[in-house]
Amino acid sequence: MSCLKIFQKTALLGGVIAIFALSGSLALAADTADLTYTPQVGETQIVKAVVEVTGDLKLNADGTKVERLPIQVTAELDYVQRLTTAGGAPGTKAATDGRMLRYYRSATAKMKLRDSEMQQTLADDRRLIVADVAGDEALLFSPAGPITREELELVDAPASQLITAALLPGKTVSTGDTWTYDDAVVCRLLGLEAVQEQKIVAKLDKIEIGVAMISLEGKVAGAVGGVASDIELKGRVNFDLGTKMVTWLVLAIRENRSIGHAQPGFEAVTKLRMVAAPAASPPELAAEQLTGLPLEKSAGSSLMLLRSPRGGYELIHDRRWRTMVDRSDVTILRMVDRGDLVAQCNITRLPPLGKDKQLTMDGFQNDIRRTLGKSFGDIVDANELQSEAGLRILRVTAAGNTQDLPIQWTYYHVSNPAGEQLSLVVTMESKLVEKFPQVDRELTSNLRLLDLPKPTPALNKPKIESATVKPATSTK
Repeated sequence: MSCLKIFQKTALLGGVIAIFALSGSLALAADTADLTYTPQVGETQIVKAVVEVTGDLKLNADGTKVERLPIQVTAELDYVQRLTTAGGAPGTKAATDGRMLRYYRSATAKMKLRDSEMQQTLADDRRLIVADVAGDEALLFSPAGPITREELELVDAPASQLITAALLPGKTVSTGDTWTYDDAVVCRLLGLEAVQEQKIVAKLDKIEIGVAMISLEGKVAGAVGGVASDIELKGRVNFDLGTKMVTWLVLAIRENRSIGHAQPGFEAVTKLRMVAAPAASPPELAAEQLTGLPLEKSAGSSLMLLRSPRGGYELIHDRRWRTMVDRSDVTILRMVDRGDLVAQCNITRLPPLGKDKQLTMDGFQNDIRRTLGKSFGDIVDANELQSEAGLRILRVTAAGNTQDLPIQWTYYHVSNPAGEQLSLVVTMESKLVEKFPQVDRELTSNLRLLDLPKPTPALNKPKIESATVKPATSTK
């Protein structure tokens, strides 16, 4: 055999070996992925999400029997967001920290509760929302001003508090590899305030066309507002290795939440479908649109707006207050702090006194004594105020006992020059007054009276001479 042929065969063999070696390296490359990415300040995305909820609300109005009401919710969210601060790389303690600035181009929800149907949208002047996460605290707020509870619940969808890169392991992994998450990631993913125990496991299922496909599964025992919640989670995540972005997130959340002091419980399945893509600088987030707006959270960022057209008033309140009842005759709020009931507030729009007529302080105090009856102890404080909105406010604090429990009542009588009037009463245990000294003043500092809706005459409605309303003794 000539030297040339020996060389040719050797070269051919070497080529075959090289091809096998190359194909082996390609196979290896397709089985591993570098899932280490640190979000960069200034990154902008366009995000679309659909949230579907099906299940039952759990109510216990009379404290004896739990009532279940079927509920269905479908929400659609379309927004652009920019990362304005970033914490740390995936896999680190600070992976969930950061601030996201969002402009909602569209945010709507349709809810069906038994036979009633409702719709919710985001007010046009509240479409700018900041998601601020630092340590164990996450806050969604609008720099333009307080939002309502309904608006908050609309934008506070699963994963809305999360920088989605935190779902990555922060290292190179191979197909079939698994990893777990810090409790902070689970809290932000599911909108929890605390996690007692969680076993969420993520797995790199496969890599196709430059996309790492990840699955999530596990159980969580956590809490929101001090109310226990048990969750089963399944999900899928697509991470684009080229754009370094989570482009697809699907979650199925089966949750059983207990009934709280101011919130119904529920047993429901929530499904989230979210897609994201890189975006050029959107005009809604341009610098000139943001000039003068407080984009960083402050003491007032968590304040919320309560507007009651039926009750004829609006006020700004601490986020810990929740509405239990909102009717034309009364609104009932409860303040809950870390699961503990702090106070209750009853607000009632009263019949007008008539122009230039006023309730006297002595008359107001006599009404309070008569209302409290045997529970009355003494008057602790009484003063008259004038609000920035021009309302005359009588404030009287009374102390007493109910079933041997020391109680403090703070009564407000609010009126305007036209004789329109409103009553507001805050009730709390005396031992809590020192810990929460300003809860009543915060409710009235921005109170405004609104025009009441005009009554609609009913056709062929019989006259009612008198009516007696009795409290329900059971709930079916």
